[in-house]
Formats: sequence, structure tokens, C-alpha cells
Amino acid sequence: MKKIKIGYVSPVNPEEDRMAWSGTYYNTFHAIRDAGIDVKWISYGTNTFLFKFVTFITKCAYRLIYGKGSSEHSRIMAKVHGLFIKRSQLEDCDVVFIPAQIDMVVGIRTNLPIIYYADGTFKKMINYQWFGYTQSAIWEGEKTELLGIAKAKYNFRSSQWAADSTIKDYGAPEENTYIFPFGADVPQERKFSSEPIYKNKSLKLLFSGKEWERKGGNIAVDAARYLNGIGIKTTIFIVGVKELPKQYSGDKFIKFIGYLDKNNGKELKKYLKLYSECNAFILPTRAECAGIVFAEANSYGMPIFATDTGGIGNYVINGVNGYRLPLSATGKDFGKLIEKVYKNREFSQLSKGALKTYSEKTNWKSWSDNFRNFIIKNF
Repeated sequence: MKKIKIGYVSPVNPEEDRMAWSGTYYNTFHAIRDAGIDVKWISYGTNTFLFKFVTFITKCAYRLIYGKGSSEHSRIMAKVHGLFIKRSQLEDCDVVFIPAQIDMVVGIRTNLPIIYYADGTFKKMINYQWFGYTQSAIWEGEKTELLGIAKAKYNFRSSQWAADSTIKDYGAPEENTYIFPFGADVPQERKFSSEPIYKNKSLKLLFSGKEWERKGGNIAVDAARYLNGIGIKTTIFIVGVKELPKQYSGDKFIKFIGYLDKNNGKELKKYLKLYSECNAFILPTRAECAGIVFAEANSYGMPIFATDTGGIGNYVINGVNGYRLPLSATGKDFGKLIEKVYKNREFSQLSKGALKTYSEKTNWKSWSDNFRNFIIKNF
């Protein structure tokens, strides 16, 4: 393999921060290094007063010009933020790797080949996770996305859903567009046993997500309520959200854990323990580009019950490691699906499928190996 050096552009220190972008900065940085490639962090002073002040002024100008929208998806922000990376920072680099930051892709001043890694596209996010944008903000966002995708020599996406949009909606060359699924943020495997589920006629479900409404928290709770109603004693563990809606405060089958910080050793250990103790993972999310939690569930051999939306299809395969239901599915629908899996004694089979999915593609070692092969092929 040709010896090259990669400049890794990130708003946080990717060597240390396990939380930013759900740990993706941290994990991709280390996966590149684990591939035997020299990589260094290209910082642009996001914590400095000057950066924060200039960003604030630019956001104000953006709002005056475009109204409600994503200021990062604008040429004015790209130009401003691009100034914070000095050309001297890239002098010893051969390639620039930019995860998620479309403004930096467009604004960075370099002739080096750029790898742009994202989990979605602007077009896919409008009226999916982003709502109420003005037409001028949408037009500017589309223009910025088009410029960034065209400027990138290679476009990496975390799912087929995102890759298809990159090619079809923005004209990226198919041969230079790659699918690199996210890996588990805490890649630890365990052996799964379905015996306690049937012996005790009980089930422990895990729900993990910061945004209660978008992640379908109410649907997950209704699924657990249905299962309890038909005689399968079900406890749902809820982690990620800071507050449980008051309407559920009296439900004893809910174990509310709250928000856990993976940068905190004790809280990370507590988080991992939930994956070890629960029998299945449920996330009836309304919108999802990919979701590292699915990779985490795979790593622990947990059958997954999710919605068929966004890029989830690369992480949850029907009948292999879980099932996806349509967005119209209710909590009762999810409950009936889990009941069917329970009665058919599918948990062990789905668990094996989860571990297989993890070992083959949703782990950071696979990401690292694929990246190494990519470098060998293209450089």
C-alpha cells in the first residue's frame, strides 16, 4: 500500500471525543488509523471566541437573507468557515477526509482530493428531519450540497438510501460513490440465550434515543403495553432522553434510565450493561439516516424491531437480524410482531443474524478494512 497521509477535518478532537455525531468522528478517525494509514486532526478552532463570534454574525446574516434554514448549507458560511483552515495545515497531507461538514467541503481551500462522508443529503432531509425551511433556504441548501458533492473526489455514504440520492439527485459518479455503513460505537460481542425469555415468560426491551417524538418513544411504550396485556411480562428500558413524558410516570413496566454520557467511564459501563441485560432492541423511529444504535444492537446479538425508513435497511434486514415495519405501524402492530417472533421462538435465530450482520459489516474493523482496500485501489 502506498504511504499517504490523511488530513481529518473535524469540529472536535476525534482522538478523544466519543459523543460528537454519535461517536462517528471518534470511530472513523481511529478506523483510518487502524487501517495502517497516517492521519492527523485538522482543527479549525471551533472553541475560540473568534470562530464563535464570526459564526454567530454569519448565522444572523443568513437568517436575514434566507429566513429559516440550515446556515451550514450555504455558500456564505462555507466561505467564512473555510478561512479558518490554513493551507499550511494541509502541506504534509495527501488526502482530506471531511465527515458531515458540507460547509467545510465547499469552503476549504485546497487542491487535494477530498473524501466527503455523510449519512444523508440535503434533498432527503427536507420535510424528513428538517421542516419549515423557506424556499430560498432550500434553493441555497441544494446549491451548496451540489457544490460539495461535485468538489469531493469521493463521496462516502453510510447507507444505500443516502448513496442513491447522492448519485441520482446530485449527479455524483457512481464509481466514486461508496457505501461505508457505521459500526458499533462500543463493539463488544456477547452470547445470546433465549432460554430465560421462555422460561420466565418475560421480555426486556431496550429503547435508546435522545428525541422522544422522532424516535417513536410513545410507539415503543405502546408495544410493551400490548405485550404485557397478552401475558408476556415485558419491561422496557428507556435510555437517551433526558425526561420521560409525564403521562408515563405511573407505568411500572417502564424503567427510565435517562441520558448517559459515553465520555464518562461509569455512564458508559452502565450503558453497555443495558445491551447485555436486554433481550431485544426497539426503535420505531419516524426518521433516521442510519443510526449507530442499530450497529450497537447487532454487536450484542439483539434482535431489532424498527421502522422501514431512511437508511435503516442497511442495518436491519427483515428475517435476518430483526424486522422493519412501515411508518404507519402502531405500537400494537409492533407488539403483535414481537408476539409473533416470541411464539415462533425466533429470538435465537435473529440473534445469530445480528451477530453475523455485525461481524460482516456493521463494525469499525470492517469499516477500517474496507477503507484500506479503498486506499489501495485509488491511491
